Amino acid sequence: MARKSVVIRLAGESGEGVISCGDILTQAAARGGYWTQTFRTYPAEIRGGPCMYQVRMGQDPIYSHGKDVDLLVCFNQEAWDLHWDSLGPDGVILYDDAAVEIPAEFQDRARPVRMEVLAKELGGSSRAKNMVAAGAVCGVIHFDTTPIEELVNRRYAHKAGVAEANLAALQAGKDEAADLMASKEIARPAEVEADRVLMSGNQAIALGAVAAGLDFFAGYPITPASDILEWLSAKLPATGGITIQCEDEIASLAAVIGASYTGAKAATATSGPGLSLMSELLGYAGMAEIPCVIIDAQRGGPSTGLPTKTEQSDLQHALYGGHGEAPRVVIAPTTVEDCFWSTIEAFNYSERYQVPVILLTDQGLATRMEVIHAPDLSKVEIWDRMTAADASEQIKRYELTEDGVSPMGLPGQEYGQYVATGIEHDEHGHPAYTPEIHTSMQEKRWRKLDPLTNGAARHEWYGEAQPDIAIIGFGSTYGPVREGVDMALEAGLSVGVFFPRVLGPFPVTKVEEFTAKASTVLVPEINFTGQLARLIRGEVGIPVDSRAKCDGLPFTAEDIYEMITEVAR
Repeated sequence: MARKSVVIRLAGESGEGVISCGDILTQAAARGGYWTQTFRTYPAEIRGGPCMYQVRMGQDPIYSHGKDVDLLVCFNQEAWDLHWDSLGPDGVILYDDAAVEIPAEFQDRARPVRMEVLAKELGGSSRAKNMVAAGAVCGVIHFDTTPIEELVNRRYAHKAGVAEANLAALQAGKDEAADLMASKEIARPAEVEADRVLMSGNQAIALGAVAAGLDFFAGYPITPASDILEWLSAKLPATGGITIQCEDEIASLAAVIGASYTGAKAATATSGPGLSLMSELLGYAGMAEIPCVIIDAQRGGPSTGLPTKTEQSDLQHALYGGHGEAPRVVIAPTTVEDCFWSTIEAFNYSERYQVPVILLTDQGLATRMEVIHAPDLSKVEIWDRMTAADASEQIKRYELTEDGVSPMGLPGQEYGQYVATGIEHDEHGHPAYTPEIHTSMQEKRWRKLDPLTNGAARHEWYGEAQPDIAIIGFGSTYGPVREGVDMALEAGLSVGVFFPRVLGPFPVTKVEEFTAKASTVLVPEINFTGQLARLIRGEVGIPVDSRAKCDGLPFTAEDIYEMITEVAR
C-alpha cells in the first residue's frame, strides 16, 4: 500500500554531493506535486566532515521534517555509524557497497548500490555518485524521474555530454534499487495546485523584502544568512534597488542607517556574531529614531559556536543587546511562508514607528526548503513613514507627540533638515541632558511601540484557546509543535499552542488570556538556558515548565507529544 508521506535521509562526506542530491530530490518532488519540507546539517569546514540532508514528502501539507526515517541513504561508513539509529521500525537502507559495511541484523532491509562504481563507469569519475543515489531513491519509492531529468537537462544544457552522463547515472541507480521494497512507494498527489512554490526561508525573506519596497541592502557574508545577500545581489537591481557587500557587519548596518536617513527602505542580514558587532548602532538607530531592518539567522553559539547548526539562543540578545535602553521590535516568523509576510511586517513596523526591527530566524528555518502556497501579492499592505513633506514651517524632528511618532525630515526636503543625533536631545535635536528631557524623550521613544502590545501585532494560535496544557514557543519550532499537538488532541487531551510572532514588545495580555485555565505551561525552545521561559516568567509572572535543548537539531513532533503525555499523566 502506498504511503501518504515518506522520510528520506541522505548522509555522507562533504564533497560527495549529499546536499545537491537532497536538493534535486526535493525540487523533483515539488515539481511532481508533492508537499515537502527539508532539514540539513553540514560541517563548518570548507571541505570534509559529515553532512546530512533529510526530506519529507507527501500528499498533504507537511509541518515538520519528520523523525523516523523510512529510507536511509549512506554514501560512506561514517554515514551509517552516525545515522543508523534514526531508522524507523520498518526503515530500509541504501548504501554504497564499496564504502559501507552493514551489520548482519540489518541485512534483511539493506540494499547495496554500486554508487561509486557506476558513477566511474558512466562518467569517468565519482562526481556522479549523487545521481546514482538519487536514482536509487526513485527506484525504492517508485518515483517518476521525469522532473529530475528536466532539471538536469536545464542545468547542463551548455556542457556537452554532462547532462547525458548524469542521466545515465540516474537511470542506473534506479535500475539497481527498483526491486528493493515496494513498501516505500509514495502515493501520487490527487491534485496539483497551481499556486504552489518551493523556496527556503532565506528566499522567502528576500522576496518579502522586495515586496515591502526594499531600496537598499548592505551585508557581509555569514552562515546561515549569506543566501539573502546573494539572492538580493542578483535580483534587487531589477527593481531599482542597490545591494552592496561591506567590509564587516558594523559597516553594513552603518550603511543601512545612512540609506534610511535619506528616505530609503533599508536592511541587512547577519547571524549572532554579526548582531553582536551591530549592538552600538542598534542603540543609535533607536535613539535617532531611524528605521532599519536587521535579519538575524541564528546559529549555535557562543562565539563562532556551531555555524551550520540550528539554535534559538539570540533571543535575549535581540531583545536587550546593547547599552542603555532604546526601543526595538523583535519578530520571529514560524514557517517559510510566514518568513515572507513577517518580513513585510518588519519593514512596516520599522517605517511607521521609526525603530530598528530584528527579524529572528534560525539555521533550520533559513535553509529549510518547503513547498508553500505562493504569496498573494494583492494582500500585501505597505506602511510608510511620516515625513515633513506637508510641513509649512521648520519641523520639530523629535516632537513630543501623543503617539510618540514625529515627522521625519529627508535631505533636500523643505523644512525637513535636522541633526540625527545619538546624544540625548530636545525636540529640535539639540543636545540636552536635563533629567526632565531624558525622561520625556525615553517615554516618547518607548510610547511608539504601544500599538504592538494593543492589537497591531499578529500572533499564531492553534488547538484549544484556553487549554489545560498550554504550549508557548517561538519561531521554527511551530511546525513540530503543531504536529505534536494534533497527536495529543486525537488522544483526547486538552492542549493549545500560542506562538507570539512579535516577542518585543512582549504580548503579556495575550499570554495571560491563553494560560488562564492551564495547569501546565510547556515552553519548548532550542537553547540551553530557556530564554523564552525566562521571558515569560519575567513579563507575565507565571510558572512555566521549560523544555529547552541545545543539540543543534530541531524538535520532532514525537518530542512534543512525549512532553505533553508526560505532564498529562
